[in-house]
Amino acid sequence: MKKLVLFGDSITAGYGEEAITPILQNLITEDLAAQQLEDIQIVNAGFPGNTTEDAMKRLEKDVLAEQPDIVTIFFGANDTNSDNLVPLEKYAENIETMVQKIGAEKVILLTPPYVDCGRKPTRDDDRIRTYVERVKVIGEKYQLPVIDMYQAMVVYPGTDEFLQADGLHFSRTGYDFLAALIVREIKGRLMTKENS
Repeated sequence: MKKLVLFGDSITAGYGEEAITPILQNLITEDLAAQQLEDIQIVNAGFPGNTTEDAMKRLEKDVLAEQPDIVTIFFGANDTNSDNLVPLEKYAENIETMVQKIGAEKVILLTPPYVDCGRKPTRDDDRIRTYVERVKVIGEKYQLPVIDMYQAMVVYPGTDEFLQADGLHFSRTGYDFLAALIVREIKGRLMTKENS
């Protein structure tokens, strides 16, 4: 059995209606089962409020100790918050360190997501986009699959459907979308390994 660790902040953790829910791992499990790839154990290592700085402190216990086969790394929504900003270079350094410690062959990167900055004034769209671009550069450097969550959300005509009223956390529609994108990458990773 393969093990998938979802490493991230409150969006990964499944924040919905002011409480943490298992929505993301449940949707991934359903999507995998629908594609007959259900033989995967999912560990949700999402933690509300986390930046990459916080994540570095729990990388060993929450990710490496699980001995995962696949790890999604999805940070940036909090790193780009001016109230607890992690500078771009430090953010990139943290992401690279995670990739190196986990092992590039196991990692799927996700860029920071779109945030409705009108409802979240401590976020800035230009700043978010610079962090998005840096994740893509890291993906190229290590030849990793990168899910450009920001781009995937903004090209969709009903972007607001993906977000809860706070303009940051994902709605059920947003989680459906996120789970489908993750499963597509997992499926590609599993099939590549089977064929090699």
